[in-house]
Amino acid sequence: MKAAKFALCCLLAAISFAISSRPAALIGTGDSSVRYARADSRTVYFYDEIDGRSLFAIPYTYCVQVLETVGDWYKVRYAEDNGFYKSLTGYCRKSGLTPVDRPPENIYLNKTVTVTFKQDLGNDYLPSLGELNVKTAFYGTLYWGESAYSYVLYNDEFAYVNGANDDYPLNEIPAAPEPDPQPSNGANVKLIIVIVLIAVAVIALLILYFTGKTAKFKRG
Repeated sequence: MKAAKFALCCLLAAISFAISSRPAALIGTGDSSVRYARADSRTVYFYDEIDGRSLFAIPYTYCVQVLETVGDWYKVRYAEDNGFYKSLTGYCRKSGLTPVDRPPENIYLNKTVTVTFKQDLGNDYLPSLGELNVKTAFYGTLYWGESAYSYVLYNDEFAYVNGANDDYPLNEIPAAPEPDPQPSNGANVKLIIVIVLIAVAVIALLILYFTGKTAKFKRG
């Protein structure tokens, strides 16, 4: 009976130790249906379609919401329906984008660009409005050769204006966590302990079995 109890204790200890040693990464954290990816390059372009027309570069250190993975592309959403902005759905190449578990406080860039309109009537005798300044929502920069243009939204219409307008504040990129110096050694030690506990339990059961056989033989 003592040997049986000892074997049972060893088996229970091995099972509980193995369960408690599961990698933490297997435990779900948060809602996996909403993911974000950060632009770690100034040339991560937002496309209207896969291999389609590039509209603008995602502002550096800001994010897109990843809706779906399509090969080497992400289907993404940029910006929100808020204030001057409205959200856009399109595609970005994976290269240059870094998936993040926790997006920064400012997920999307919120920046307005003032555009000046000037009406030239060509007639000095008639009054004109002169210069008219309007605020537009800045989405990103499109580099075309040696020229730079800004993709903006005004009066529910998207268009380009001259200039890069890339003088915006950047999000802080957190340092990458240091890897565990000896992850494999710790896992090997736990595996060895589990094997030893199971082996001890098996030996105890074998001793109990043969002891019982011997006792029956002597009684016979």
